[in-house]
Amino acid sequence: MKIAFLNYYSGQLNRGGETFVAELAKRLAKSNDVRIFHADPGQTVSVSSLPTTHFLRRLFLNSERIRELLFTLKTLPEIMRLKPEIVFPINGGWQALICSLYCRLSGAKLVIAGHSGPGWDDRWNLLMKPHLYIALTSSQLVWARRATIYHQKFALIPNGVDLTQFKTTGKKFHTDLERPITLLVAATTPDKRVEQGIRAIASLKKGSLLLLGKGPLDERVNKLGYELLGQNRFFHTAVSYDQMPEYYRSVDLFTLCSVGSEAFGIVYLEAMATNLPCVATNDDSRREIIGKAGVLVDNPDDSKEYGLAISTALKKDWHDLPRTQASNFTWPIVVKKYENALDQLIKK
Repeated sequence: MKIAFLNYYSGQLNRGGETFVAELAKRLAKSNDVRIFHADPGQTVSVSSLPTTHFLRRLFLNSERIRELLFTLKTLPEIMRLKPEIVFPINGGWQALICSLYCRLSGAKLVIAGHSGPGWDDRWNLLMKPHLYIALTSSQLVWARRATIYHQKFALIPNGVDLTQFKTTGKKFHTDLERPITLLVAATTPDKRVEQGIRAIASLKKGSLLLLGKGPLDERVNKLGYELLGQNRFFHTAVSYDQMPEYYRSVDLFTLCSVGSEAFGIVYLEAMATNLPCVATNDDSRREIIGKAGVLVDNPDDSKEYGLAISTALKKDWHDLPRTQASNFTWPIVVKKYENALDQLIKK
């Protein structure tokens, strides 16, 4: 079958959504005609620093959404020439609307995965009445069933991880940071709670934070990190996706305490595949993803509680529990579910 993915940021940013598209498309392409539509190489892209509740974001009128709109309109003639059977928009907003209209007129099937997580953006995605809405966790599926106003077809398919790429053996990133080292992988946006992670490490007598990922709050995050931790306990950089495994292998623990609307978090799988325990937000989705391979935090805004969770995780002998948990989310398992779901959709 012909499948068209639309993601303005593919090849430009290194986030979970971009990883998802690249990994899934690569594997589906073994038996399907797959095309990824993205921004022109070298084009400068960025993510919004506005809070998710800001009216410009709610109306999809912020600069980020406008760029996605223009990209989708520019791409539409190419999609019409390709005539895909499956159209898979990633960016939501105007892109989801345009793709929905195209599918109604062309007969193609619209597939949307809930990468935005429970909230306004995914309510909009459901309003576009996709032929298939893919929930990433059981709790998200429950939320989506309640949020939709249509008779909607759903599937429950999580994100995946490559256990041959993310593993314990291999090259490690050399660092002089004070041990133990906690790794946080995220864009510096408010919903990722990066600053809370810095304060949690600062509440401990020893140990460092290695932060991977860039974003609109870089300057503020760096100022806080170096003020509270200093150069021997804090380091912030961004690396290519291919380099990520060596950074996971160089640390002792992984943390990401995003807000509860975080849809999934592929980085949890990457960390666990490298046999790192995870400290994360205590919500239904994180309990499903991490299972018993980490420590969950009720209130990440409380630096002492967050810091205690990190300290507890560092003291425990996890054996191979994290990697065993990650093995439940391998890409072969995930791709098989996608192939079955898309085949059923086309046959109807």
